[in-house]
Amino acid sequence: MSFETVLYSAADGIARITMNRPEKHNALNHQLMDDLDAAFAKAAADDSVAAIVLSGNGPSFCSGYDLKSGSYYITPPNTDGRWTTDTALAAMAAIEQRYLRIWNCPKVTIAQVHGNALAAGCYLQLLCDITVCADTARFGHPAEGVGSSSMPLWQVAMPLKKARLLLLTKRIIDGKTAERFDLVTMSVPEAELAETVDSIAKDAAALGPVDARYKKTVYNTALEIMGLSAAFRYHAQMNAQARTVRLPV
Repeated sequence: MSFETVLYSAADGIARITMNRPEKHNALNHQLMDDLDAAFAKAAADDSVAAIVLSGNGPSFCSGYDLKSGSYYITPPNTDGRWTTDTALAAMAAIEQRYLRIWNCPKVTIAQVHGNALAAGCYLQLLCDITVCADTARFGHPAEGVGSSSMPLWQVAMPLKKARLLLLTKRIIDGKTAERFDLVTMSVPEAELAETVDSIAKDAAALGPVDARYKKTVYNTALEIMGLSAAFRYHAQMNAQARTVRLPV
């Protein structure tokens, strides 16, 4: 299986999924979203794979949803270019399932982040089990418009006050600050990024696919008991409803 906007390889128990729209800083359009979905499904179904490394080709990991060519997240399906309650709820329910397929992937998932990891780019690394970033990487949620993030993991991964600083001010932070805020696992000099990720991926692959699946199931189920699945659904619903809001000028 080949992909139009993703590079895929698997060896030694590690699948590598590389977003490959470098000229667009790997902004998520329809095709890249579909290719990511299919690539994670391929890795999840591979009994020889225990770990997945997600990275981006070119100057950035992922700059967010594609605002110019469109994506399932931002582009209304109606010909008049407006969201309705029905179309927004349906679109966000589908996006929620895309998030959950990465979150519940039965392999150890590792994000290797450099350059921009903004808005949806930051969502992607939050969905992974482990994130290693370059200390020069850029993180945040600068998205415009009314409403809240469709990603509930900000306040799960981060201390509350740090999460709300980023969500309510649209500030951008570097990799060192992201580590201090617990938005990522660790930051390293960019020259050491690939080597550090490779070392972690080898350790994760050593679990083997059966133990990786078992551990992921246990850890994710514990968070579901604490309400995380409902939080995913709630954020998707509220984000959908906000799309139909028109503020007075």
